[in-house]
Amino acid sequence: MKRLVFTIAAATLILASCSSSKYTSSIDKAVDKQQAYQHKLAKSEKGDVDKKFDKNKANIYVYEKGKYVVIAYKPLRDDDEVHYYAYEIKGKKAHYQEHFNVKGYMHNHEESYKEENLDSDDAD
Repeated sequence: MKRLVFTIAAATLILASCSSSKYTSSIDKAVDKQQAYQHKLAKSEKGDVDKKFDKNKANIYVYEKGKYVVIAYKPLRDDDEVHYYAYEIKGKKAHYQEHFNVKGYMHNHEESYKEENLDSDDAD
């Protein structure tokens, strides 16, 4: 019985790590851009903005097999509003999609990968 539980746990871990590693490059590119944006925002807003973007406190969604990455998180300290940022991955760069209907896109497309670190109540 212990052997079966261990085998199932190991298989689950392997599958989970394989699915995310497929899109690691796209996610890393978008996260790097978001970190730069957060740093710039913190300098200009002074006080209310977290100085660093923490991907462990964000939801990350990958669409179209790595073509788009959406990052959802709370950039302001005492604000419960979740902000959504979309990036298109072209070659070796992530490009912020300024006039992109992120929520509409997410509603109409199924993600290739998702990593949800915000509480479900926070992401609505």
